[in-house]
Amino acid sequence: MGPTKIENLYIEFLIDLEGKVLEIISGKFAINDFSVGESIYEVCPFLIGTIEALPLKKSLLIEGMFINYEDKEYNVDLDLYRNDTEINVLLHDRTNVYKFVNYLNQGRNDLYFLKRELASKNKELVKLRQIADQANEQKSRFLAMMSHEVRNPLNVILGYTELINKEETSLMVQEYLKYLTISGRNLKVIVDDILDLSRVEAGKLQLAKDPVHIPDLIEQIENNYKSSHNDLDIKLVFEVSDDIPEFVLGDDVRLIQIVTNLINNSIKFTPRGSVTTVVKVNSYNKKEATISFSVKDTGRGMTEEQASKMFEEYQQNRLSDNRLHKGVGLGLSIVKRLVQEMGGKITVDSFVNYGTTVIVEIPFIIHKENDEDDIENSENSGYKSIEGKKVLVADDNFLNLTIVSHILTKEKTDFTLVKDGVEALNALEKTKFDIVLLDINMPNLTGEELIKRKKELNQDNSKTPFLALTGNNSKDDIEGYKNIGFEDVIPKPFTAVQFVETIKKYL
Repeated sequence: MGPTKIENLYIEFLIDLEGKVLEIISGKFAINDFSVGESIYEVCPFLIGTIEALPLKKSLLIEGMFINYEDKEYNVDLDLYRNDTEINVLLHDRTNVYKFVNYLNQGRNDLYFLKRELASKNKELVKLRQIADQANEQKSRFLAMMSHEVRNPLNVILGYTELINKEETSLMVQEYLKYLTISGRNLKVIVDDILDLSRVEAGKLQLAKDPVHIPDLIEQIENNYKSSHNDLDIKLVFEVSDDIPEFVLGDDVRLIQIVTNLINNSIKFTPRGSVTTVVKVNSYNKKEATISFSVKDTGRGMTEEQASKMFEEYQQNRLSDNRLHKGVGLGLSIVKRLVQEMGGKITVDSFVNYGTTVIVEIPFIIHKENDEDDIENSENSGYKSIEGKKVLVADDNFLNLTIVSHILTKEKTDFTLVKDGVEALNALEKTKFDIVLLDINMPNLTGEELIKRKKELNQDNSKTPFLALTGNNSKDDIEGYKNIGFEDVIPKPFTAVQFVETIKKYL
């Protein structure tokens, strides 16, 4: 169908002052209804009264009128021009134009109501965002408080374990202390993951890159289970390939956490049979090695759908699992995050009633022994002693102060211990110190409040380095403490070496 001819969209004719058609001038629109001698009022009744009132020799435009032609309704515009004895009429078919105008008007109306609805929804979203922000702020405040409260006793446990380790004890006690140290370190990692949940969710896990001897690590895990695993119906098997590199760079605590979580999960869902852990090299060159850790059980197994949800947070495949196995389902989710952070991958192969195999593959950089010697030599060449240095420590936890006291006594420092910010402020006004360590959450005057008053101190201590003692040790926390005046942070729980080395950096 071709385009409409222009002559089919209009008609021009002359009428007399009584409305009778005198002549068709041009155009073919509705031509059958405008016959010479017929009255225009039959087609355009809306012109009754208008014709008589037309001013002489002036045009009049009438828009948006309707006429019926061949049982169809048309939108028309009319141009009228009156002479002495006749009137020129130009009638335009505007049906399509008005149709599009109506569409546009409808669209404009729809947009108006949509805009109003969006504005209403945006107000709701702003309120929901405010509620969510308040909830996150409360969660962060709660986690910060719990972080401090939980890490304080954990610091005492690990601190005293480290101090006892340095004393002369029997071989049996040394063995017990080794397991206590391993368990304490693992507990610290778990506490970090739970209390710093926002950090875990944001993927901000901080991994160590220390020399790790994989066979020793697996032996530690095996020894842990020898003393703690009492279920005779489940046999635990550990196999380590002989071609594992002697040392690789990695995070031994996180690796223990990964393997232990996988073994614990297999034990939970294996009523009887075996759980086998196999460690082997997948690929190897002079610089790197990809090592796989597989844990295979003979438990109840899973469907493909259940296996796909295995690493989701708080996931339990049966409603009774939480009650039977005393867990909330965070362990495997954290395992997946850790493996991904290490650049590895994790896969699951499971069959219902036959068991499950979980395989973790992680790439490691191979560590050479001479690298470690270079590090030790550089550390020894830059050795510093804190003997005789004046150290002020403020902490409201008596046991934490006791741990610090043992460490500083061994280093032969001249130290002062106080239990809150007010006592620390009094001590700073009387004595010049080489370094000051402040717990963040203290009664009367917190560490944050005290550091903000550092400029008010006497000249002797106004330039003294201040370190924060705190369980809040995420990147954001550390950056925040540095911004308000602390030189650095000693995170709780800390080791004696970590504690002393951090102090040395600022003396």
